[in-house]
Amino acid sequence: MDVEPRTGAGHEPLMALLTPSLRWSLTLLFGAVLAGAVVGLGISQKRLAALAGDAARQPPVVILSVSEAVRAGLDAGQIRVFAERLAERGFLVLDGQAVLAAPAELYLPLSEGIGR
Repeated sequence: MDVEPRTGAGHEPLMALLTPSLRWSLTLLFGAVLAGAVVGLGISQKRLAALAGDAARQPPVVILSVSEAVRAGLDAGQIRVFAERLAERGFLVLDGQAVLAAPAELYLPLSEGIGR
């Protein structure tokens, strides 16, 4: 069964309907969209890499509840020395009263012997 191409009004190939200037414009438009996508992907990859690098350089965070430390028997000077020791070892020490919400594992559990 041979299939013959249809001829007549409405059966011309789509590209035959386009004028050369319209073909050129569509080619440029497609190229610009493709180039924009490639450049955008490259920029987003660089930003993600920079964010990952920043996150890796952030110090570990510990939340110290001063009220719990006082209840555990530490005085203000001992709490300060304890926090400074943690800071010297690279930790960012936050007071529990200044934290609105955080994962439980960031809170430092206190016992009687800490800081002494």
